[in-house]
Amino acid sequence: MTTLTPDADKVVPTGRIERVDGDYVLAFDLQLDYPRSYIWSLLTERGKVAKWLGNLLDDWALGHPYELDLGSGSASGTVLQYNPPLSLQITWEDELGDESVIEWRVLESAGGTLLQFRARTESSDFLTEGSAGWQTILEGLEAVAAGRTPDNSTDRWTPLREAYAREYSLSPSMGTVRKESGHTSVHFDRLLDADRDTVWQALTDPAKFSRWLAPGKLQLQVGGVIKLDFPDFTLEGDVSYVLGDQALEYSWSSPEVQESSVHWLLSPAGSKTLLQLSHTLRSPGRTDVLLGKWHDRLDALAVLLAGGEVHPSAHRLDALAKFYRRVFGTGAPGNRSS
Repeated sequence: MTTLTPDADKVVPTGRIERVDGDYVLAFDLQLDYPRSYIWSLLTERGKVAKWLGNLLDDWALGHPYELDLGSGSASGTVLQYNPPLSLQITWEDELGDESVIEWRVLESAGGTLLQFRARTESSDFLTEGSAGWQTILEGLEAVAAGRTPDNSTDRWTPLREAYAREYSLSPSMGTVRKESGHTSVHFDRLLDADRDTVWQALTDPAKFSRWLAPGKLQLQVGGVIKLDFPDFTLEGDVSYVLGDQALEYSWSSPEVQESSVHWLLSPAGSKTLLQLSHTLRSPGRTDVLLGKWHDRLDALAVLLAGGEVHPSAHRLDALAKFYRRVFGTGAPGNRSS
C-alpha cells in the first residue's frame, strides 16, 4: 500500500486500531510482571512520568487542566477520571489542536499487572503516526518498569507507521523530507478513498482542482502550461511528464522555492488509490512551509473526494508549518534539513 522503508518488514504493531461508534480507538494490552501499585506510580508520580512520557508540570488532579512537556513537542488537556490505583483518563490536545481521549486502566492479572491503554479519536488524521508513537512510548514505560533507560531513537518510528498503515489499510498523514538524486524533496503518501480515475480527474480537471488546490488551468501534455492562482501568488509552470492517468510532473516556482518540480504518482490499492507526491527542490527553499501547505491541501483533496466541502483554516495552516519546522527545521541554508 505504501512505499516501504528497508526495515518496514522488521517491526510488528503491538496495538490494535478498532472502530467504536464511528470513532477510532487505538488499544494496547500489556501484561507486566510487577505489582499494580508500582505500575500506578509510573503513571502518576511526576518524577517517574518524566522518565517515559514527559515532564508533567503539575500533579494529575480530577477535573483540572494539565500540561506535558514532551521534549519534542507538548500536550495539554483535562483530567477526566482519576481513580487510584485503577484508572486515569485525560483529554489529550496536541500542538496541532487535534484532540483525543486517553485512558489507562491498571488491573491485577496473573500475579502481575495488566495495563490497558486506549486512545479514542473521531478522525484518522495522524492515526498511523500516533499509533507508532504510542507503541514506542509504551515500550519506554516497560523499559522504565524494568529499571532500564528507554530507547529514544527514532529509527523504528517510520517503519512502525508504515506497518500500522499496511495492517489497517489507513493513510499516513505526515509528510517527510528526503534526498532524491542529490536534491531535497518533500514527500507525501496518501491513501485516498476513491478509484484512480476519480483522483486523476481531481488532479487534472481545472473545475475539480480549483476546489482543493487553486483556480487555474492545465494543458495535459508535455510542454503544456499549468497556471494556478493562489491568494498570495500565481504559479506559471510547464508540464514535463504525463503518463496516462498515473503520473504527472510540472515545474513549480513560489515564494517558498524558486526552482522546483512537483511529481504526482497514482497507484491502485484495492478500491482505493495510493497518491504519492514528491516536490523536489532545485534551489534553497522553505521545506517547513511547503510541508504545511501540501499537508493542508492534501487534506482538502481527501475531503473533496469524500463529498465534503473544503473550509480553509489559516490557524491550521500556521500550526502545520510550526509542527514541520520543529520536526525538520526550515530547510533554509544552514538548517538541518537543507
